[in-house]
Amino acid sequence: MDKKLIRKIDSLIVKAQQSKDKGNLKNTIGYLKKILELDPKNEKALNNIGNAFKELKIYEEALIYYTKAININKNYIIAKINLSILYHDLGKLDEAKKIYSELIELDKYNFAVYFNLSRIDFKYFNESRIKFIKDNIKSDFINNYNKASGYFVLAKNEQIKKNYKEEMIYLENAHQHFCESLQPNFYKQSLNYWLNIIPKKYNKIQFIQNNKTHLDNLRINPIFITGLPRSGSTLVESIISSGKLRIPNGGETAIINSTLLQNLRDDLFKKNLENIYIDKTKLSEKIIQKYQNLNLLEKKNKFFFTDKSLENFFYIDIIIKLFPNAKIILCKRNIIDNIFAIYQNFFTKMTWTHSLDNIMNYVDNYLIILKNTLTKYQNHILIIELEKLTVDSRDVSKKIFEFCGLEWTDDSLKYYQRKDLFATTSSNIQIREKIFKYNSLKYKDYKKFIENYVKQYSWLEEYFF
Repeated sequence: MDKKLIRKIDSLIVKAQQSKDKGNLKNTIGYLKKILELDPKNEKALNNIGNAFKELKIYEEALIYYTKAININKNYIIAKINLSILYHDLGKLDEAKKIYSELIELDKYNFAVYFNLSRIDFKYFNESRIKFIKDNIKSDFINNYNKASGYFVLAKNEQIKKNYKEEMIYLENAHQHFCESLQPNFYKQSLNYWLNIIPKKYNKIQFIQNNKTHLDNLRINPIFITGLPRSGSTLVESIISSGKLRIPNGGETAIINSTLLQNLRDDLFKKNLENIYIDKTKLSEKIIQKYQNLNLLEKKNKFFFTDKSLENFFYIDIIIKLFPNAKIILCKRNIIDNIFAIYQNFFTKMTWTHSLDNIMNYVDNYLIILKNTLTKYQNHILIIELEKLTVDSRDVSKKIFEFCGLEWTDDSLKYYQRKDLFATTSSNIQIREKIFKYNSLKYKDYKKFIENYVKQYSWLEEYFF
């Protein structure tokens, strides 16, 4: 390839990245396709087009481009991982398992792949494979992310055997190694943001032009599903998006938080700032543009869509002021069960989930904010308790649809039959099955591991005494 052609490709790569950073994924795809015109066998361009289509929720196209990249280079591990994860997220589990197995053949020390496979089929992990992980997990040549993944597999193995003490030890190691895999400054800043900054600053954000609501916002019918992780939010979103009107399923967009952070970062991190001001119209336009970039605002669906960004409980006041038609569903479950369900899972995008201390801190903030918000906006919020939803799914789901202004049908409870249902969360496997009754005894043997927090957090007392 001559130097002139290389320069053209490099220029297009820069333009594609700039478009991606701005959230304009259609332009990103356009630039990447121009690279393919110059270099049809550019596997990286093919893989990145697949990534863009995935973000746009055009999954069939994403599958095609990942496959094209792999056909050019059968050992292109990044594209294989992306393809296997997309199959996994779409519930095409046999296809995902096949590629996970191929990836293990290519690199038997890639414990991150082992972890993904363990979420689909733990029977793969016989005693010899568990022993292999144990024998190699402390090796210097295995990075911290892979060590974390391996420890999660070992923890699951002990959980199945009901060796809860050993499980908790492995979980502690898993979380510790994941934190060590992150850039130290990023980890500290992210943790500080979620545990100290936003809990103290969320209610200081004030609008300029507070009384003006953009006309587009009056047409939009967003449904925000919020709460703690592992509280039933994925199930609720799947039910809502499977009704008569197949509304777009946004998943965890993080659009509200990311837009506020992008525009208010300096003010949010300033100490002793009484109020933080932002132009309501400009904020609204930026948020709407991001939803449009994700193909969530469709006239044929009457501009209904779901956003399951769990951190949005911080921003209920902002959401209601921005979107007068917004519906907010708060998912709840037994708080002890919720704490351990979080700790047992590998949430790579939530830094606060990787120690019991931080989880307790976050939950404490959540409960305080929730109490204040429910007092102010109780008529705007529907609380859905996971246990009640699993016991009486028909009546509870009807309440959800009535609250959202949508028409309920039996299909809403047949979400697991859908071939296009996409979920990236740890609930991915559960939503491929019918709703099963909540097991209120699942975490009874774990209480002893958090007894020392009772004096610090009074809300725990009712679960121990």
